[in-house]
Amino acid sequence: MLLSLRIFNIKRNLKNKRVAIVGAANSIFEEQNGGLIDSYDIVIRINKAAQVWEKKKSVYLGTKFTYLFHSFYENDFSGGGEIDFRKFENMGIEKLINPNYSRKGLRTHLNFYKRHLKIKRTYILAPKISKSIEEKLQGYVPTVGFSAVIGVLMSDCKEIYITGFTFFKTPYAQGYRKELTDLSKNNEHLKRQGIHNPDLEFEVFKKQLNLTSCNCIKMDETLNTLIRL
Repeated sequence: MLLSLRIFNIKRNLKNKRVAIVGAANSIFEEQNGGLIDSYDIVIRINKAAQVWEKKKSVYLGTKFTYLFHSFYENDFSGGGEIDFRKFENMGIEKLINPNYSRKGLRTHLNFYKRHLKIKRTYILAPKISKSIEEKLQGYVPTVGFSAVIGVLMSDCKEIYITGFTFFKTPYAQGYRKELTDLSKNNEHLKRQGIHNPDLEFEVFKKQLNLTSCNCIKMDETLNTLIRL
């Protein structure tokens, strides 16, 4: 881990870039925006995105992978998904990033290296940014998607496109987490975990939209609708 882990400075990496961030909500399949996603300089995806991607769905999902934000848990309960470096490299993923720079996040990262016993370059979000994101949630642990979205909004991007994020107000997309495509089951799962607060994340997200320095933010229609409600 000491030989492999590096700090990811999201502000420096995204400065003046056009950035698309793609989540796992079912809203991703309501618009055929794959070409739009691929047109961005940087495309950020979350957790199992690379493992469940299928070419036949690329008209919705696009094909471009730049950064993958990942919990570094590889079990089904957490939803992180298997970390397969060969697959990730073949899909063009440049950086695998753990967004949680905390004692728990570092321990999770260490356990990843204990499992794999390989020297593989990985990244963790810069502590100042990670702590700032965590503090916004009043003691709750940020989801990986939330950390990625807020991190992007805190950066000086030229343009941002957000799709596939509904803050658990709609189910996961079909094929992402088969056991949680029913909204009520997903809500029960979140309650059992007891560490996340999607409603609070949504409120913080809306506030951050007004604070971002980026003058051009686009969202899919479902997220736009949720914000207007």
